[in-house]
Amino acid sequence: MKKVTNVLLLLVFLVTFSFNFSFGSKVALGDSSGVVELSIGKNVASLNFKPVPLESKPIIQNGRTLVPLRFVSEAFGGYVDYNPNDKTITLVFDLHTIILKIGSKVAIVDGKELPLDVAPFIEKQSGRTLVPVRFISESIGANVEWNPSNRTIKIIYQQKPLANKKSLTLKVIHAGSLTQPLRTLENNFKNYYAKLNVDITFEDFSAGSVDAVKQITELKKEFDVVALADFFLIPQYLIPKYTDWYIVFATNKLVLCYTDKSKYANEINSNNWYEILLRKDVDFGYAEPNSDPCGYRTLLMFQLAEQYYKKPQLYQSLLNATKPKNIRPKSVELVALLQANELDYAFEYESVAVQNNLKYISFPDELNLGNPDLTDWYEKASLTLKDGTVVKGAPILYGLTIPNNAPEKEFAQRFVLYLLKYGKSVFEKSGQPFVPFKAYPDIYKLPAPVRMGIMK
Repeated sequence: MKKVTNVLLLLVFLVTFSFNFSFGSKVALGDSSGVVELSIGKNVASLNFKPVPLESKPIIQNGRTLVPLRFVSEAFGGYVDYNPNDKTITLVFDLHTIILKIGSKVAIVDGKELPLDVAPFIEKQSGRTLVPVRFISESIGANVEWNPSNRTIKIIYQQKPLANKKSLTLKVIHAGSLTQPLRTLENNFKNYYAKLNVDITFEDFSAGSVDAVKQITELKKEFDVVALADFFLIPQYLIPKYTDWYIVFATNKLVLCYTDKSKYANEINSNNWYEILLRKDVDFGYAEPNSDPCGYRTLLMFQLAEQYYKKPQLYQSLLNATKPKNIRPKSVELVALLQANELDYAFEYESVAVQNNLKYISFPDELNLGNPDLTDWYEKASLTLKDGTVVKGAPILYGLTIPNNAPEKEFAQRFVLYLLKYGKSVFEKSGQPFVPFKAYPDIYKLPAPVRMGIMK
């Protein structure tokens, strides 16, 4: 084998020109090193010396070799995005980000503009975008070899750590109920980049979603990632001044937690729970409605329960029966009170119960705020907070965004990409299953790395 010369061969990737233009979903972090061999005219390639079928065959056209980007990108653990609005192609490999534009001989590699010998263009017959891969391969440190005798292309990519260690801190402010799944994903993410000699420290700030928003809008604090238990707070308070977009990504439901030592633990169920709570010797609590969405959702649920069970004044009776000391700034603070036997029952998200191995009563879908099909029913309840904000009953949906002034925006985008691409099982185990991702205001308003996380 001998290395390809510029005169002999210019490799070009075939980029699928379609809406679903994000790859790498089959490759987890840590799989980026590898060897790919492709043969001209054959629909079988070799990935780390194992045969793999190809969707399209490598071809030679006008002295140029074309190979399928989807396969090569996934083989090296990379991600690719095409934005039809501005005709840009973004590739993310390990620590490298490459941006190209149709018809332009200027590429941006890791933030620096570099010239291209050939401008990316769309082939009329196939509708595919052709991009010079020699430039890309060299930009990410891959080697390309050509064997003219058997018309085989070999691409070798070896993951390489930075020569000089890079350190950075990602500041994440999030709903308290997201603590466990975020910690798991953060650890996996920073362990991966540690192999590349990048030392990432996460500074996590757990807060009620209302308080989290105030940290940004009133206290002017800077964060890299914002994840809230009530997504509507993002468009209501953060857009357009503090961010331009957000994604709805997960759900939850309300439950009533207790322990074996809770009064009437053997008697309470999903039908009589309110009767048990109204007994004079029972202590129960919930989060402060003006700071934690779990708190105002609990009160919205009380209103729905009054209608559902047809019990006039049930809402007010439950409010009157709650001792002020049992209303805490964050719902997760009630867990310690339960475990210390200082509280009989606590209204929590199901995820909090699952993560803390607590027993809990499940409410009917009409009350738990966890069924998107019951949106109209949930909207029958409403509440005005101290600051004048009116909240209506709605399905519980988590939203996230990256503020415009994020100090480490590049790695914040990579972390959100990782969360969306690989976080499904982690969130499910934590009791917060993913929902079909919804991007606002438009999918192409998202940063390219974030878009890679939600497009299949």
